[in-house]
Amino acid sequence: MRAIKVLLTNSFLMSVSFFAFIPFLSAYITGDLALSAGIAGLVLMIRQLSQQGTSFISGMLGDRFDYRKLISLGMLIRGIGFFLFAFCTTTTELIIAAIISSIGGSLFEPISKAAISLFTPSEKRGEVFALDKIVRHSGIISAGVLGGVLFHLDFVYTCLVCGGIFVIAGIITFFLLPQEQVLVEKQSFKESWQRVKSDGQFMYFTICMIGFWFMFMQLYLAIPLHAADVFNNTSFVSGLFIVYGVIVIALQIPLQKGMKHFERLTVIKFGLATMAIGMLIVGFSSSFIPFWSGFVLFAIGIMLVEPTSYEYTSEVAPPQFSGSYFGFALMAMAVGGGISQGAGGWIYDHLPELNWILCLVIGLLASFGIHHLQGKNRKTKELISAKSNQ
Repeated sequence: MRAIKVLLTNSFLMSVSFFAFIPFLSAYITGDLALSAGIAGLVLMIRQLSQQGTSFISGMLGDRFDYRKLISLGMLIRGIGFFLFAFCTTTTELIIAAIISSIGGSLFEPISKAAISLFTPSEKRGEVFALDKIVRHSGIISAGVLGGVLFHLDFVYTCLVCGGIFVIAGIITFFLLPQEQVLVEKQSFKESWQRVKSDGQFMYFTICMIGFWFMFMQLYLAIPLHAADVFNNTSFVSGLFIVYGVIVIALQIPLQKGMKHFERLTVIKFGLATMAIGMLIVGFSSSFIPFWSGFVLFAIGIMLVEPTSYEYTSEVAPPQFSGSYFGFALMAMAVGGGISQGAGGWIYDHLPELNWILCLVIGLLASFGIHHLQGKNRKTKELISAKSNQ
């Protein structure tokens, strides 16, 4: 199907650009601009909050207007935002560029996920979301190579190249993504909000996912900084993401097949606990084997949680509210990721050991929360079954 091919191509290009840019933005802020890790965390936090914090509104726009135009516009705005970083020298300028780039991400991210969900038959969604993750992490490997090259050049070239990739992706989307509307009834903002708000179990699920994004976002800040300390090499960051991408490409499909007989929430809660333990090992490592052992566990946890959470969201979301559900789900990334990067930068500067312990505790709490939700779901199904048998 052409729509899926275009959306997967987008995922690859977005991943190449994002991962060749964001991890090195922290190094640029703390190195070339001589600002603190706390400032780097602040910029990343604002980018996170302003993107995922508005994703629900963007998702509702997707349920009301044309997916193709909104995704294309979002990519163009993201490209402009990346271009602007080339001219930033102060904290204020960095924040402005971060907000502009995040507005673009807010438009294309939830709508792209909703488009994949609606263009894919329900029985194939798990496979397509897993494939999407593999494609994105193929992009990570390419980003590691591209970032390694750009790292040795002036940061302005990173901004121009990565911003240009998003502009190209926006053009591809506008001309190649099918223009026909997804065959579901378009909804008003009020109807979208009322539907999501009334789904208490999905809102609880979103709250639990805050823990996932709190841990995940350390991949962009504390883990690269700690890796640079352990291996005494800042350029090692590019190698870190290449290895991460290889792990995902090698293990995502086998993991997906191995876990297909388990309930989705079981996979998610196990993945959250695995991430938490992996992060603790990474954080207290001081040599090669402990670092990579923890990092592999952390990556496996992500592979279990992320595509399964998208599949769960697509399953519980009515088709006409798909954009709103995916947009609201990204609120967890706004809160968890924003706090993680904002507080994480300060904690890493002053109490680095606390950062890893905090990730462990939050990850285990999130895992327990999903376990509790699973119990509630089972009770609800039992009640429905009992009533139908009466």
